Amino acid sequence: MYFLVTTLTFLTYAFTKGNLLAYIFNITFIRGYSDSYKFTGVGQGWSLTVEETFYFLAPLLFMLLKRKKYNFILLPAALVLCGMMLVYLFRRISFYGFMDSYSFMFYYTFFGRCFEFFVGIGLAVLFKKGIVLRGRHFTYLGIIVIAICIYLLSVVKGDYDLGFKTNWGKVINNLILPLFGISLFYYGLLTEKTLVSRLLGSKVFVLLGKSSYVFYLIHGGVIATFLRRFFPANIILFLVLNLLAIILFLLMEKPANNYIRRKLTRRPGRPLSVLAYCKKTKQ
Repeated sequence: MYFLVTTLTFLTYAFTKGNLLAYIFNITFIRGYSDSYKFTGVGQGWSLTVEETFYFLAPLLFMLLKRKKYNFILLPAALVLCGMMLVYLFRRISFYGFMDSYSFMFYYTFFGRCFEFFVGIGLAVLFKKGIVLRGRHFTYLGIIVIAICIYLLSVVKGDYDLGFKTNWGKVINNLILPLFGISLFYYGLLTEKTLVSRLLGSKVFVLLGKSSYVFYLIHGGVIATFLRRFFPANIILFLVLNLLAIILFLLMEKPANNYIRRKLTRRPGRPLSVLAYCKKTKQ
């Protein structure tokens, strides 16, 4: 879906001078490491580079975390230092905006956002081991902390248009929000039966969740701009984009996903795929 929406975006604007390089940066996810190209193509797609970097490093990170518990602290610190070192090296070199500032590194790259992933890993480990946290109403406590963090980000922004661009904003957004807000909210959803969990677990919201990736890709950009001509009201446009996301999920993304999974199954004369191996060994 990312490939299709990105290609449609660049075809819409035509491949003028410089756009071919931007297209290559977008398709390969390199754009997420460039301050100059991060918003090109499907603008919001910069965050996919953060996620893909984690997926690429995940096997190594999981192995290291399994060996030593204190790596939950050392690894994020090492990744942040690695990102800062890259900025130190490349900010003096004009290389397509690659890692050209500390502010860019802390908000737009995996090196600056890695702590959020380790919080998620830690939550998964706690839940898998059956470790129960003391207390109640984690879901609603998480919602309250998230609301407070959003308020604080609006307060600390100063002369900036967004609060997370400030130093305190980075601490709130990258550390406090995931550790004390989102993690508590997720833990509550995993362990508590509340109105929120029932709502998010309903068939409508499950379908919206499954189609949310498509919505993420089309909620801004050429498709949203085109539809706004016919649906200028924001609430109507929001509903239309969600409907389109569901259609694209059911007709394109889901069938493509199923096709790829079928191709990954073992066939005579072919080596066992990772997916099939995990199923066979129940790992």
